[in-house]
Amino acid sequence: MYALKSLAAATLAVLTSCGLVQASTVSLAQANDSFSLLFTSGVPGATLSATAKFTLTSISANSATLAMHISNDSFGAGLNELTSLGVDVVTPGLTGATANNGWAANTYTTLPGFQQVDLCIWGGQGCQGGGQGMLAMGSFADFTLSLTTSGDFTANGISFTSPYGAKFQAAGTTGNSYEFTGCIVGTSNCGDAGVPPSQIPEPNILVLVGLALLSGGLRQRNRT
Repeated sequence: MYALKSLAAATLAVLTSCGLVQASTVSLAQANDSFSLLFTSGVPGATLSATAKFTLTSISANSATLAMHISNDSFGAGLNELTSLGVDVVTPGLTGATANNGWAANTYTTLPGFQQVDLCIWGGQGCQGGGQGMLAMGSFADFTLSLTTSGDFTANGISFTSPYGAKFQAAGTTGNSYEFTGCIVGTSNCGDAGVPPSQIPEPNILVLVGLALLSGGLRQRNRT
């Protein structure tokens, strides 16, 4: 199983480097700069949907604060609780992240389905879910997110690079947990009717692609 997961991770890296999996980046450089992420996915019996707005309120070389507004707009069967959100890469690299008003944040932690992310924000027990305090369906939350770096936020602003991940629990008729990617509101196809954000390839699919790439490489090597 470890070998399969390693192959899946390596294959995803290859697909990204080849441009088959596109990364998106958005930056905040001065007070009142903002962007929103949209997460939406259909599951048995329900539609899971959430929006997270990031607004920069202050910035210095080594610290920044952001006003966060997160809404859980899911509907259908199940509790459909929003547990956590993650950003794959934050530049410059973070040395710390905290949140208030019942929310928490951390750096370089695991968001299920996404491996390690540079920034994770959650309202439950932790980035991986569980416990109490998740954002209920039809609810919203406002809080402050504080970030620190040993680099310089003021040099080129703070960049947030995809994939952007969300985790929901007790969802739909199955009551299962679901993790999926989001998109930057205002970019191509993000929020368009019938066009949900791209889903993370299942590990088994990545394994098949990896085996195909490996097989092709071996055949090419045998010809030389």
